[in-house]
Amino acid sequence: MNHSQHTPPHHNTPPRLSLVGQTITAPPVRPRQAPVVLHTRVVTGSGGGPDKTILRSPRYIDPARLQMAAAYIRPRRNPGMQALRRQADSWGCPLHEIPETGPIDPYTVKTALRLCRQLNVRVWHGHDYKSNLLGLVLRRRWPMKLVTTVHGWTWHTARTRFYYHLDNWALARYDHVIVVNPKLYDHCRGLGLPDERLTYIPNAIEPSEYPAQPDTTAARRRAEIPDGKLVIGVVGRLSVEKGVDRAIRTLAKLKERVPNAQLHLIGDGPERAELEQLTVALGLTDAVHFWGWQSQAKSWYPMMDALLLPSHTEGLPNVVLEAMTMGVPVAATDVGGVRDLLDHGRCGVILGKDESTWADRIAYLLASPDRRDRIASLARDRIHNHYTFSKRMERVFAVYQDVLGSKLLPVTTTEPARRAA
Repeated sequence: MNHSQHTPPHHNTPPRLSLVGQTITAPPVRPRQAPVVLHTRVVTGSGGGPDKTILRSPRYIDPARLQMAAAYIRPRRNPGMQALRRQADSWGCPLHEIPETGPIDPYTVKTALRLCRQLNVRVWHGHDYKSNLLGLVLRRRWPMKLVTTVHGWTWHTARTRFYYHLDNWALARYDHVIVVNPKLYDHCRGLGLPDERLTYIPNAIEPSEYPAQPDTTAARRRAEIPDGKLVIGVVGRLSVEKGVDRAIRTLAKLKERVPNAQLHLIGDGPERAELEQLTVALGLTDAVHFWGWQSQAKSWYPMMDALLLPSHTEGLPNVVLEAMTMGVPVAATDVGGVRDLLDHGRCGVILGKDESTWADRIAYLLASPDRRDRIASLARDRIHNHYTFSKRMERVFAVYQDVLGSKLLPVTTTEPARRAA
């Protein structure tokens, strides 16, 4: 058929059919609704790394073939939601909120079920233990496929250890499990998940959103950093699992070799008061700077000579992706997918379990600007070759296609899909 000569009927005029001497009006043809994927997650405060992945995902799809939305379960009073709403708006992600009064709230189930019916959800995509359990409950009342992304767990308290085991039980009952690093893949295989229901898809980044040549001078001036100082940055929540106390203790030892070193902490959290007390106890009040939570963390990377990730546990940390993209060399603990991300030490410094060795490793990195530039260049290339968001979304679409048993034919390119205004 020559499509240039084909003129479809006017959309307001239904086609007419002739049947044995009579003419009837056929019902209008309704376009098939694209399958809907609902990302679900429990958030407190202003969220974290997974939100950058969840809320930007709709930008990379053709909504005629696949639609995405997010449902965030949150405390009824959560001022941090304002920041998440702004992110969702800027990235074009429909964001639905499910406020709840406590850990067990029947309203949560009722609201989530109503939302699934309203949106005609075909894929429930959970991102934590509670959303995973909720998906299992709702599937008994609403037919949909269950997919989850495992970002990792913390188990520093009896409660978080219980959640860990509960989530492991739920994962075995999901149609497909995505993990963000190889260690989590091996863990889930140990739970009995077969390879056909398990996929490793690392977190990713959109390099175009991060300047290739950031203004270092302006960033250091804004933070009032004196000339000649070497700046180590930590970006993240000030909570136990992030190990920020280890960064402060390492600085105390590092200053014996690098007296002009400073530590700048970008983030806030429940451990802040204790970390401030530790800073005073170690006599580091002039060298450790607390900047609190920042809505645009990427504007702080240019002031850094190195990013330090001192975490006890991670999935695949977005802060490392961001630093690598912006040309900031990284020193990070060997957690989650860090070793794979840093190409086994070729694109950054991997810190061992022995905290007493960290100062020497970081001093080695800080000692040579040429060494830092070389590592930063290799890291940038690795991001562009393996960790762009468009590459990640191609793999995610393949998972949805597999669980739905249909060809979604998504449009994924190096640029986000253009959406109708």
